[in-house]
Amino acid sequence: MPVRLTRRELLAAGAAGGAGLALSGFGPGVLRALAAAPVCGSLKDIEHVVILIQENRSFDHYFGTYRGVRGFADPNVLQSGGEPIWYQSDGGHNTGYGPPSGFLAPIHLDSFNNMGECTNDISHEWALQHKAWNGGAMDSFLKAHLDDTSNAVNAPMTMGYYTRKDMAYYYALADAFTLCDAYHCSVIGPTDSNRLMSMTATIDPAGANGGPWLQTLTANRAQYLWTLTWPTYPEQLQANNVSWKVYSTADGHYGDNVLAYFKNFNPTTNPTLAANAFTPTFFGNGTPGQFEADCAAGTLPQVSWVLAPLADSEHPPAPPVWGEATVAQVLNALTGNPALWAKTALFVTFDENGGFFDHVPPPTPPPGTAGEYITATGVDLTASPHDAGGILGPVGLGFRVPLLVCSPFTRGGFVCHDTFDHTSLLLFLEQRFGVEVPNISAWRRATVGNLTSALNVAAVDTSVPTIAQPSYADSRTLPPSDCAANAPDTFSNGFPTVTPYTVPQPNPALPTQESGTAPAPSGLSCSPGSPVPTGSPLMLVASALGAAGAVAAAARIRDALHSSETEHL
Repeated sequence: MPVRLTRRELLAAGAAGGAGLALSGFGPGVLRALAAAPVCGSLKDIEHVVILIQENRSFDHYFGTYRGVRGFADPNVLQSGGEPIWYQSDGGHNTGYGPPSGFLAPIHLDSFNNMGECTNDISHEWALQHKAWNGGAMDSFLKAHLDDTSNAVNAPMTMGYYTRKDMAYYYALADAFTLCDAYHCSVIGPTDSNRLMSMTATIDPAGANGGPWLQTLTANRAQYLWTLTWPTYPEQLQANNVSWKVYSTADGHYGDNVLAYFKNFNPTTNPTLAANAFTPTFFGNGTPGQFEADCAAGTLPQVSWVLAPLADSEHPPAPPVWGEATVAQVLNALTGNPALWAKTALFVTFDENGGFFDHVPPPTPPPGTAGEYITATGVDLTASPHDAGGILGPVGLGFRVPLLVCSPFTRGGFVCHDTFDHTSLLLFLEQRFGVEVPNISAWRRATVGNLTSALNVAAVDTSVPTIAQPSYADSRTLPPSDCAANAPDTFSNGFPTVTPYTVPQPNPALPTQESGTAPAPSGLSCSPGSPVPTGSPLMLVASALGAAGAVAAAARIRDALHSSETEHL
């Protein structure tokens, strides 16, 4: 049913502006536009948090060319072997790459003029990722992948990157909302480890409750279901009467839903938790499902985790544009209900870098830091999922991955430079709902922010940006691209392979970054006096009520729009 306001409520809103002016001279359209105009908000105004974590993409890989970020124009890039680490050494593998000889430069994965939309998966396990990190030197991405003889043919893809043309939808979201350029995955390791951190803030490095969890399980996953015993954040939410749900598809539990590893989520013994965590809700692949229905009905829980279908998760060789289309589907469902959108924050990020290069060294703790190094005894650290490859830490932070925060509380094209990781998502929920994050180490809690600084509450703006929509039928995924051979149904049997991308030689010029800067968001600071466009509804009312009165009126009208169900205007 549409939301309606009484004339009395509108007049009361006008009186609250301080001028005592009847707003009846303004038509309903202006008043409703006024309600949608930027006004000051607060964290408590966010009633719904939606978290969508995609797969295996680093920050430089996707956003290194974006304006105003710490990207390819970084003047403080590290040096190694006499070269900036944009050039990665082949470590004596005699590849012939260059110049400089033996070094590979970043490779533009051209998705329009070459086969850059779908590239093969590259290794990203605990040991290899630590070798690429190389104690923070960040100079061994290519060498570590060439050393991996099982997949050396695809090693050069570690240096692949995209541009705005390739990633039009994601770049448009960054233009419209907040992009974080110092958001890291939590673990220098693979999917399972990072997704465990995103739901529980630990991988149990001491091995007390089934960990340490250092590998991603596939074929042997079933034997580890319902085995872990440390507390999860969804359990904390449940215990504190904060509603939550995991939305997925029929294939959405292929591994990204790590709650299946936990004893307390066994459907046989705890059907309530299991129902929230595992009930198939058939979201994605362009097919509306329960997530869309709940958005339309206004019954979305306070906290939602959305798992994309495997083919749309952006895990190579899945095409990025299918991931963009899935994110668009989520965002469109939210914005399709204006009352819901007005009080929602959507976080879109990636579980780990997928082996792709990033040039910024992550913050890491000194050896021996509690909860941040593997200290397990009585656990076979050579067997999956505990196989450490002889490397006992640090756990993280991991490499940078993109984070987009899409919300009326982030409208404006901001870049936030504060340090975050996946546990920051939980810290945000802790800050908003008052439910403490269990398990998080003292070092990590002191190192990463809670993401409130990525908000811009100084000018809440419920308008929906006009953005060209990505398509599951994008021409880049059709013949002659071999993406076409990997239709979504083929992903049910795992990740297929595509023709290896041709490495350009000699090395192309280093990538350039878009010119210009991006403003920082206000965070939770509410500073009045932001410029208002001439002729806007807020300015029209301001001319009668004064600026302060107009803002107060806008806030009152907005609140009434969100809560009233009364007579027609």
